Amino acid sequence: MSSYPRYGPAFWGLINPDWSLCNKGRRQSPVNLEPNKLLFDPNLRPLHIDKHRVSGTISNTGHSVIFTVDNDTRHHINVTGGPLSYKYQFQEIHIHYGLHDQFGSEHSVNGYAFPAEIPFVTANNIGIGVAFVELLPESLN
Repeated sequence: MSSYPRYGPAFWGLINPDWSLCNKGRRQSPVNLEPNKLLFDPNLRPLHIDKHRVSGTISNTGHSVIFTVDNDTRHHINVTGGPLSYKYQFQEIHIHYGLHDQFGSEHSVNGYAFPAEIPFVTANNIGIGVAFVELLPESLN
């Protein structure tokens, strides 16, 4: 057994008191999507993403390539609609990848992990939560 502390969603609430809800939550990342358990919502509105050009920086962490929008960008990209109750502002794109094709994604579908995934990180303007829009490689076809 390792003497190093554990990291990940189950321990986030222990790392920072401001994240204490992470100890209580049940719908946290990573998520295993099970299509046979999903329900269709006929009242769900389309997801709307503003189309503006933004500038930013790209960095490679070794686990992800991250594009971060510059804070002083003139026109922000907002994400609204769908199941979202608030307007969220686009902040980052992460491209998660692994050393081996089957271990890049954090999330899975029916227990199957993908070589990569592309989460869009957004936050609303009143500080309530973060919404993730995930694109798994097969959804890009």
